[in-house]
Amino acid sequence: MSATKADLDAAEEAWLDSQAGFKNYLAATEALFRVFSEGWCGPRRALKDAFDDYREALLKNSEYSLLEVSEVYPSRRPERQ
Repeated sequence: MSATKADLDAAEEAWLDSQAGFKNYLAATEALFRVFSEGWCGPRRALKDAFDDYREALLKNSEYSLLEVSEVYPSRRPERQ
């Protein structure tokens, strides 16, 4: 192993920082879902699918590339043209 202690420390710090970012993302997603669901008028069983579609549309409308969107939603089928 040729990594130095400084390299390992830097990699550890970056990894730990990414966990905090992920926690922030989850908290923001939960807050968005709470507000979205409060205004939901459709059947309760359709709420999750509607929210998933809403998040995907937000990404697209925020000018994320189709590749970036497909990385976030890898199981989604591509849109038909």
